[in-house]
Parts: sequence; structure tokens; C-alpha cells
Amino acid sequence: ADAGASLKERPVMKVVRLLQDMQQELTKSLEDDKAVHEQLDCWCKTNEREKTAAIEAGEQKERELEAFLGEALAKMQELKAKRDAALEEVNRDEVALQQASTLRMEENKAFHA
Repeated sequence: ADAGASLKERPVMKVVRLLQDMQQELTKSLEDDKAVHEQLDCWCKTNEREKTAAIEAGEQKERELEAFLGEALAKMQELKAKRDAALEEVNRDEVALQQASTLRMEENKAFHA
């Protein structure tokens, strides 16, 4: 009876061992998956922090550049106004020089005449 019982237990034991092996493999797989999940989760959080910081820095730089462009535009307008004023002064001086030269030539003719 014992020999018959042990023969019947053998296939059951094989199934039990198979199930135990599967449980060990699944447990190992679960641990591996947990480790991968932790790494990916850490990477995602780190990546999100870095990208968020980079976006904020880019937006700040954009604001700075827009302010700089406004200042540069105002400076360009100021310099154009100064240039125009200087050109007008040069033109007035040339006209005055031409008038003075003409007057001097007339006075010189009158003096030598």
C-alpha cells in the first residue's frame, strides 16, 4: 500500500515542484520588474525635474531677451534721432559755409575792384 501511495504521490509531487519552481521564477521576475520600475520611476522624476527647470530657465531667458530687444529698439530710435539731428546740423553748417564763402568772395571782389 505504501508503494502504491508513493507512486501516486510522485506525479502530484512533480506538479507541486513545478508549481514551486514557477512561483520562484515569478517571484524573481517580480523583483526584477520592481527594480526596473524603480529605475524608470526615478529616471522619469529626475527627467521631469530637469525638463521643468530647463523650461523655466528658457522662459526666463525669453523674458530677458524680449526686455533687451525693447531696450535695443529704444536705443536705436534714440541714435537715429541723434544721427538725423547731426546730419541737419552738418547741412546747416555747409549752407552757412557756402554763404560765408560767397560773401567773402563778393567782399574780396569788392575790395579788389
